[in-house]
Amino acid sequence: MNNTILEIKNLKTYFHTEEGTVRAVDDVSFSIKDGEILGLVGESGCGKSVTSLSIMGLVPVPPGKIEGGQILFEGKDLLKMSEKELQKIRGDEITMIFQEPMTALNPVSRIGDQIAEVLEFHTDLDKKKRWEKAVEMIKLVGIPEPEKRARSYPHEMSGGMRQRIIIAMALIQNPSLLIADEPTTALDVTIQAQILDLIKKLNNQFHSAVLLITHDLSVIAENADRVVVMYAGKLVESADVKTLFNNPKHPYTKGLLKSIPILGKPDKKLHIIRGTVPNLIDLPPGCPFFNRCTEAMEKCENELPEIISLDNDGHLVRCHLYRQEHTT
Repeated sequence: MNNTILEIKNLKTYFHTEEGTVRAVDDVSFSIKDGEILGLVGESGCGKSVTSLSIMGLVPVPPGKIEGGQILFEGKDLLKMSEKELQKIRGDEITMIFQEPMTALNPVSRIGDQIAEVLEFHTDLDKKKRWEKAVEMIKLVGIPEPEKRARSYPHEMSGGMRQRIIIAMALIQNPSLLIADEPTTALDVTIQAQILDLIKKLNNQFHSAVLLITHDLSVIAENADRVVVMYAGKLVESADVKTLFNNPKHPYTKGLLKSIPILGKPDKKLHIIRGTVPNLIDLPPGCPFFNRCTEAMEKCENELPEIISLDNDGHLVRCHLYRQEHTT
């Protein structure tokens, strides 16, 4: 995993509304290597999904607009491509699993036809071959009776099956990058585990890089190689998964980790991060986590901390606590 497949540099995605400008993604940088699973974590409203939509070129314009930065996919800046050029990449080289499969599937079209439609746009295969490939993918994602299911409609399938169909559609072209945006939302715990195991298995099989977006750090612990933690549109910490869990640095990351239930200790009181994510229209001039932080200092209120490198292994943190100890 030495080759970088995606590199995001100083990405800024804003939404211009009547109330003001929402800085949903504000100067964010990270990269994903070939075959790697990168976890993108944070509470709702921290900018995770907007980051993924920016990569896919699906930010609604207006009110959204990418105000700056670069999104380099295999060395080419996606932000400089035309819509026609992006369409060739979307669904082929970069694919996405959306949060709610029922809204991503056409309710009046058969499952097999919807999967085959991806091949119709990106390949020269005839109708029969496209259908056969669709059935093959349904079988690959672990759905029994694939020929029968290919002729089914979305409402005839369970939530877990529909999510597997979305994964089949995402992987049918063997993409270089798969974006999984909260892929287990609204699924029960058993099905969640099956879906995550499937993504990891297919990651190993196809060697596709995966951007796994979630608010659940326990999901990251079991599935990711590296982690990026976002808060209020900014990257606040980034490290390999073992380092982040064994030696978290940012107070927000520490709070998230303390909030994870511990198996075998059902009576232990869960940690709560006080307050909520601030309004992104009217962010404070300093650290956006200031009002919720238990380790805040006076300068945190008025001075935004810079990203600091803590070691040579890529452990980054945006916090004044480490400013005196390390250089940027």
